[in-house]
Amino acid sequence: MTDRFSVQSSPQSSEKRQVIDDEQLKRMMKANEPSFMEKYGSCIVTLVLIAICVVVYVIEVLRSGFSTSISTMVLFDMGALYAPAIVSPLDWYRFVVPMFLHVDFMHLLFNMGALYSCGVLLERMLGRWNYLLLYFIAGITGNALCYMVDMMTGSYYVSAGASTSIFGLFVAAALLGILSKQNRAFFMQYSKGMLSIIAINIVYTFLMPSISISGHLGGALGGLIAMFMIPSKNLRVPLPVRVVISVVWLLAIAHVLASSIGAAFISLF
Repeated sequence: MTDRFSVQSSPQSSEKRQVIDDEQLKRMMKANEPSFMEKYGSCIVTLVLIAICVVVYVIEVLRSGFSTSISTMVLFDMGALYAPAIVSPLDWYRFVVPMFLHVDFMHLLFNMGALYSCGVLLERMLGRWNYLLLYFIAGITGNALCYMVDMMTGSYYVSAGASTSIFGLFVAAALLGILSKQNRAFFMQYSKGMLSIIAINIVYTFLMPSISISGHLGGALGGLIAMFMIPSKNLRVPLPVRVVISVVWLLAIAHVLASSIGAAFISLF
């Protein structure tokens, strides 16, 4: 379409005014709108994680007969953590999948709200891939500790939820006041607020019998470990420390995985 202009002149003045029609105005406004990545690029990983959890929950609801309270069997079938079910390397996915499963709508809502509020800042500060690594290290650590505690105590529960990762994000955010190279004054104040949130959530964890204490505390430990592992240029962590912590964490996870196979082997006799 050809752009149209009307030119008006007055006897007293030779000044010309350009009049923009509606179509041209719409095109100009659209051209000035930021793209999706310009709007949300700094928190795209957080949004993707939330989207995955929501989609997975919808599948859970459908498999539970449209009930928002997900049945234990559905959770188990979709990969929730259940220690006795991990008997071979083919079952190791149960250390990862529970991070995306949720028991009911309020469980999902609380976790996604916490993920967004804490994740956006961490993603901007650490970078996308470091932030994603933090999320998985915390979640896997929480699920691994939950598995070990269940095996040692002989008390077996079906566990699911992004809480393992989110507790890790809480701890990671609190550590920014110590480890950040930039805006130290701001992050020191932010860390104080995060310590209060962590304390409240720990108290809540111990008061609610349906919550996995080992999973939450393991996730918090994972967040602590991850902040000394991830290679973010914005953190004051020496390279030798990162290497040592990474090796120790990998060995610990390898021990858990080997224990899962060993426990299954022993149970055969």
